[in-house]
Amino acid sequence: MSKAVKSGTAKPGSEVVKQEDVIVAILIADSFSIRFAPVTDLKPKALLPLVNRPMIDYALESLLLSGVQKTFVYCVAHADQIRLYLRESKWMRAASPMSIEVISQSSDDCRSLGDSLRDIDGKSLIRGDFILMSADVISNVQLIPILEEHREKRKTDKGIVMTHIFKKSFLGHRSRSAEEELVLAVNPTNGRILNYQQSKNLKKLNFPLEMFKEHGLVDLRYDLVDTHISICSPVVLPLFSDNFDYQTWGDFVRGILINEEILNNTIYYHQLEGSYAAHVSNISMYDAVSKDIIQRWTYPLVPDLNRSDNTPRHTLSRHNVYKQPGVTLGKESVLEMDVVVGENSEIGEHTYVTQSVIGKRCKIGNNVRISNAYIWDDVIIEDECCVEVALIADGVVLKKGVELGHGCVLGPGVKLAPSTKIAANTRLMASPPKSENDFETSDEEEENVPVPVSADSIGYVYHRPVEEDSDAESLVDELWGLEIEDETDSEEGDEDELDNDEDEDHEEDLEVGDLPEDMNARSFYNEVLESLQRGYEEKIKGDNLVLEINSSKYAYNVTMKEVNMLVIKAMLSLPSVMTKKGGSGTNDDWAALRPILQHFLPVLRNYLKNNQSMLDSLEALEEFGVNNPQFAKITCKVLHYLYGEDVLHEDAILEWHANPPNDPSAMKTIRKIVEPFITWLEEAEEESSDESD
Repeated sequence: MSKAVKSGTAKPGSEVVKQEDVIVAILIADSFSIRFAPVTDLKPKALLPLVNRPMIDYALESLLLSGVQKTFVYCVAHADQIRLYLRESKWMRAASPMSIEVISQSSDDCRSLGDSLRDIDGKSLIRGDFILMSADVISNVQLIPILEEHREKRKTDKGIVMTHIFKKSFLGHRSRSAEEELVLAVNPTNGRILNYQQSKNLKKLNFPLEMFKEHGLVDLRYDLVDTHISICSPVVLPLFSDNFDYQTWGDFVRGILINEEILNNTIYYHQLEGSYAAHVSNISMYDAVSKDIIQRWTYPLVPDLNRSDNTPRHTLSRHNVYKQPGVTLGKESVLEMDVVVGENSEIGEHTYVTQSVIGKRCKIGNNVRISNAYIWDDVIIEDECCVEVALIADGVVLKKGVELGHGCVLGPGVKLAPSTKIAANTRLMASPPKSENDFETSDEEEENVPVPVSADSIGYVYHRPVEEDSDAESLVDELWGLEIEDETDSEEGDEDELDNDEDEDHEEDLEVGDLPEDMNARSFYNEVLESLQRGYEEKIKGDNLVLEINSSKYAYNVTMKEVNMLVIKAMLSLPSVMTKKGGSGTNDDWAALRPILQHFLPVLRNYLKNNQSMLDSLEALEEFGVNNPQFAKITCKVLHYLYGEDVLHEDAILEWHANPPNDPSAMKTIRKIVEPFITWLEEAEEESSDESD
């Protein structure tokens, strides 16, 4: 299936060698998106500075440190700029230990990863296994051991086409992108991927039952993040060429899995342990990765070990403050923490900078506040400006008193007049945006002439194309603006606000205190509640519901105690959730709850198998009653019913009642309500003991 190398594709004077013996990488220097627009209108994303260093430098450095010998850099947008940068850099010097060849697209139709790989396949450059990586990936992973692992698997599985690399990252971690949420079904014994789904904007996921029947053990993983690094067999490129509907990596994986029985091709995953890898997919991730670099999670890819050409190294001070030579700091100005300042930049007096990056030759005035901002080269910020949560490109000028709302992006050359205030999440460009309609009349053109954001300013609002302004991207912008709130002042309030929006359907009838505070546990609770509601309405069998609940457990990595407690709480909340109104504490509440408990008896028996699990469920019953007074009045009936159905055993109930919590004041009402049932149990136990005597 391999193709002969075409003449003219190798470097002049280079020797023809067996590529099977050379460790080869393909670096895709285009993201095929406009997430960084309008900044990327004039400069390729691969050359955007990340902590004062072009992104592509990090990618090439990581490949070099991994022992890669030959790298093909594939360019689409602004290919001439990338080619010029690499030609003048250390990467293409004769003494470089890694050979680099820049490849440009063969046509103007290259608009995706799939198009790029089809074009590369047409050039017949690859003959053996290769590493596939995006130029906006930051990684310190040693890839050679993973390549060897891939080759070792081929000895037992001839159909292996790819080993894709993931890292573990829990829900809510800054390294997770809202745009790239995914769920994998994998065989935990051999690492084979069985099912792949992008979970973005999905409320439920469907998995084929055949997958669970054919494989003895299946793990559903929601805690993995795509690093955009793959170890590929040579057959990958022809597979893309043969399937023009493969546009993304996800398309490729789904296609392989769908046709697995026909083509006998398989894909495996590798989970990183102790290494760093992240994909700078959007500005929120740009912020997260920048902080990781500054805080040295990416070592040795850190500012003070910068190996770029003709660039002096940063010196590292306390609290992760990095400065290059020539930096001047005015009187009583503060570089608080996680700050990088490029060479020959000037910072005036009484200026405060924290968690920010300032590029080369910047001039910052007096009484300026800069927080969580990324300021590139040759930027001028005059006195009394406020820049928080912003990205400011090369050559921007902010006159005195300018204020930027959270999440602003200013393209190259933007100039804002004194005292201009820019709304949150605004993107500005120096040139008027092009008209979307080439057939407008002259009158229409006059009505729609773009105007600057303020008088004497050079800055026009950039509007994303409708198809690109997705819900996920909007969420990314909002999160970028929210994450930098001061944690000590607003962490709890922000979480509650976000959680209330997410769970408003479930919380209008339940006290918030009844829901878990942990984000993973809260998400698990919501999924269980949805599964149980659908299970009751559609009369789904208990075994299938247990399978769904277990899938959610592994996806959110919750403990068995949390499972036991939250399953009980979800069942108890179903009547009010389904009727959208609270109960009154009458027999009607029990009449609504009893058939629900009866339907879910198989589920309860599955989880409440031992004394500890029963104690967990009793704790959940008690907490639910305290937070929901309408339920408290029927707690005794619930307890009696579960005892009668042999879900809760006598010993567990008596042990729970004999060991009240350390602060029992809130629980007194519940324990008083169930007192008659406890007395009845104790008397029954005594009678049984007397009879046995």
